[in-house]
Amino acid sequence: MSIEKLFEEKQQFQGIDDLIQKVAANSGELSGIAISEDKVVKEAEALGLVKVREADGWSMHDTVQLTPRSRVKVGLPPIVRRPSVVSTVLHMALAFVAKLFGKGKSLS
Repeated sequence: MSIEKLFEEKQQFQGIDDLIQKVAANSGELSGIAISEDKVVKEAEALGLVKVREADGWSMHDTVQLTPRSRVKVGLPPIVRRPSVVSTVLHMALAFVAKLFGKGKSLS
């Protein structure tokens, strides 16, 4: 497939509402060739409605994701991030230290 053919497949959006609807229909994420260069995508990103991740060296596909607020507005469930192992261990260590020096000892 030629590079010209790839760019012919580029998504075209009629407006910000059209973009949001297409992203929402794809579970909050839409990928495509050079969509980060689309005028409508740039406007939506400037308004804080979407986040854009441009293509890297491995892929020619840019990714447009709804922001957490936009996800809720279009009726998609919020994304709940699981805590990392590092933050869990840090929380446990801080709780242990607090128990040792704080509430664990009484002054009577």
